[in-house]
Amino acid sequence: MSERRAPGELPLWRARDTRRWAACRPAAWSRPRWGALALAVAVGAAVAVAPGALGAPHYWLAAAQVYWLFRLPQLTLVSAPLLVALPAWLAEPAVALPVSVALALCWAGARHRLAVRGRQRLLAANAAGDVRLRLPAPLPAPRRGLMPLVVGLPLCAAAAVPFLLPVALLGFTLLVTGLLTRRRAAALRRDELPVLRVLSREDEDTRVWVYAADDTAGRVPLFSCPVRPGSAMPDDDHAPGDSRLRDTLLFGAPCEGAELALLSADVEHGPLIDRVAGPVRPVGG
Repeated sequence: MSERRAPGELPLWRARDTRRWAACRPAAWSRPRWGALALAVAVGAAVAVAPGALGAPHYWLAAAQVYWLFRLPQLTLVSAPLLVALPAWLAEPAVALPVSVALALCWAGARHRLAVRGRQRLLAANAAGDVRLRLPAPLPAPRRGLMPLVVGLPLCAAAAVPFLLPVALLGFTLLVTGLLTRRRAAALRRDELPVLRVLSREDEDTRVWVYAADDTAGRVPLFSCPVRPGSAMPDDDHAPGDSRLRDTLLFGAPCEGAELALLSADVEHGPLIDRVAGPVRPVGG
């Protein structure tokens, strides 16, 4: 049940709601390290059972899958089923079966983690109620993700040359990373976003830590993320690493890996400080 607010008042993300958000986290079995370990053991067992059954392309694809599992779970949902077919077509059952089981674990873990992200977004959006706003000052054209696209696109052309498969995999990874980053950045600039009032502080590494709006002592951080300048709003009074709690408007629904926009009031009620933050890393996640 959403709390009653005065007309025009923005919703507070209170501790009672943030506790539910923080409790929504992936199960231990879905952590990427377990899928990566299973795949490494399966490939090692395949080498021991049939040394010639797997070739260099298999090893490069397995290495790429491990990276995608950690950094691009969205891609794992597509790549893992495709890679299951590869050893099934080219290797004997004694080799294909353990590799397929490991890839199935990778796929299930990625799917579970993405589902949890969806539930986190929903919990945060529900806490915001029906409040949806655009950023008060438009963000500049996003630059993040541009370099991976520029570098990755020509590298993908190396896929036509068999011995350049590692280069093509690198290019493909950069291309997908760039596309996803640009898509998230564009959504911040274009869409009406859930808005929540929270507290935040910045550490010496220019990571921002977000707290519930009623956690005025800053005891329980919810998540952290790196920050970078958003718009041209003045921030001359802002000193990097200023660890004082600030009243902050959070634009967007936070979840693991999400990008957000933060609009913070200066501690001395000076100019607003506009920051783009992401990717989100939940505390203890």
